[in-house]
Amino acid sequence: MPNSAGSNRYLRWLKTLTVYLLIFVVGGFIGNLWMTRGQTSGPAPVIIGPDLEQQLVRIDFAIADAPRLLYFFAEWCPICKAQHAVINNLNKSVTVLGIAMQSGTTEQVAKYVEQQALRFPVINDETGQISRAYGVQGVPAIFIIDNQGQIAFSTRGYSSGLGLHSRLWLTK
Repeated sequence: MPNSAGSNRYLRWLKTLTVYLLIFVVGGFIGNLWMTRGQTSGPAPVIIGPDLEQQLVRIDFAIADAPRLLYFFAEWCPICKAQHAVINNLNKSVTVLGIAMQSGTTEQVAKYVEQQALRFPVINDETGQISRAYGVQGVPAIFIIDNQGQIAFSTRGYSSGLGLHSRLWLTK
C-alpha cells in the first residue's frame, strides 16, 4: 500500500509541474507577442547610419546570403548589459549588427562598446531614426532576418542564448 500512495503523490506532483510549465511557456509566448506588437515585420528596412568610425553605412538585408541578427541596445539599459554576453557569443556563428539606440554621441558609444567588450559592428542611432523604422520602443530588442531580407523573428527584453539559437536554426 505505501508504494501506491507514493506513486499517487508523484503523479500529482508531475501533473502540477506540467501545468505550471505549460502556463509559463504560454505566458512567455503571449508576453512576447504583446511586447513586440509595434515592431516591424515583413521586409527589414534598409539601415543608414554612422558606424563608430563616423563613416556612413548603408545595409540592405535583401541582399544577404545567410540569416542575420539585428540587436538594438542602449548604454543606459541594465538588461542590455546582461544581454551583451549572449550576443557576443552568437556573433561567433551568425552575423550580428548592433544598433546603439539614443545612447549619446558616436564617441560616447565607441567608449561604451570598448568598455563592454562588444565584438560586433555597431551603428549609432543617436536620433532614434533607425529604431523608429523598426518600431523599437524598448531595449534590448532583437530581430532575426532571413536570407531574403524578411524579419523572421523579433523579441524585446532579455533573450536566452538557447532561445536565440533555436530561432536562428528555424530561420535557416
